[in-house]
Amino acid sequence: MLKLVLDYYEKRFEGNINNAFIHLVREIGEIALAIEKSNSEHAKLKTTEAMALLQYIASKYKLDVDTNMQIIYTKKMDSLTKLDRK
Repeated sequence: MLKLVLDYYEKRFEGNINNAFIHLVREIGEIALAIEKSNSEHAKLKTTEAMALLQYIASKYKLDVDTNMQIIYTKKMDSLTKLDRK
């Protein structure tokens, strides 16, 4: 599925990260509007599109999102655990 997303956005934005990011910000605004109007179906759609755009942008930086999230959030959880012990 990820290949389909990446191929779609590559064709749409032709590698232009700036345009992809601007589109991402628009999608985030659409999520906010959907939440404000309690339209969960529209929020789901726009969240999916925003996540796909983030995957596309991450791919342009050769970022392994899953691995980086694991590393970052393991450290964050460790920090929270240490705070809880105090």
